[in-house]
Amino acid sequence: MTLDFTIGLETPDLNDRIVELTDRAFGPGRFVKTAERLREDSHVIQDLSFVAMQGERLLGSVRMWPIFIHDFDANTYEPLVFLGPIVVEEDQRGRGIGRHLIGACVDAAFAKGLRAVLLVGSQSYFKPFGFDKATNMTLPGPVDPNRLLIRYSQPDLAFAGQVVKVI
Repeated sequence: MTLDFTIGLETPDLNDRIVELTDRAFGPGRFVKTAERLREDSHVIQDLSFVAMQGERLLGSVRMWPIFIHDFDANTYEPLVFLGPIVVEEDQRGRGIGRHLIGACVDAAFAKGLRAVLLVGSQSYFKPFGFDKATNMTLPGPVDPNRLLIRYSQPDLAFAGQVVKVI
């Protein structure tokens, strides 16, 4: 299958267009979600955030944000990344753009040495990408525990504790 779009790293000049696309896709309701609490006052990790482009047209975006898992018992902080939002233009959905964006950002995170990627999303959508329900983790606000998903770089890993954002 030949793709008529390219996947590349997000660049700062695309920020406004990504925010506009995200606003169109999710509306103002996204600002009340716990996932947004992890993003506000934080900074996108540029070398782990990707866009799908068709020429100059932005088709989709996936962003990664720095977080830690604070294990209170061991008093350790494990650096992870928080994936989201992932957004694709409405008329471009179903073409595999999201799949390519997720693959690119997860591969880049693991290549950088991070040991897990966390997100809030649909199990049915993210399970094929290797994400499973995260257990023994809490976020700074309410979240449906069935939608808190994690993908580890190695199958024997398991982190527990409080998710802490980086500002």
